[in-house]
Amino acid sequence: MDKKQLTPGKTYLCKRKTIIDGIEREAERYMTCAEITRDGAWFKRCFEEPIFLDNTKIKEDLYDGN
Repeated sequence: MDKKQLTPGKTYLCKRKTIIDGIEREAERYMTCAEITRDGAWFKRCFEEPIFLDNTKIKEDLYDGN
């Protein structure tokens, strides 16, 4: 997804890869855009610390979930 398409307050689907017990797994989660910055954007998710995605991660991992 292009960062120019982000809208603060809108929810997006984030696909990410993580390693659990030595096995690479792919997970999806919904996150809400909180703030757009020059280098990326801050996202929030229920009861979690804010998450920063840089411009590269936004392009690779973020999808419009609606």
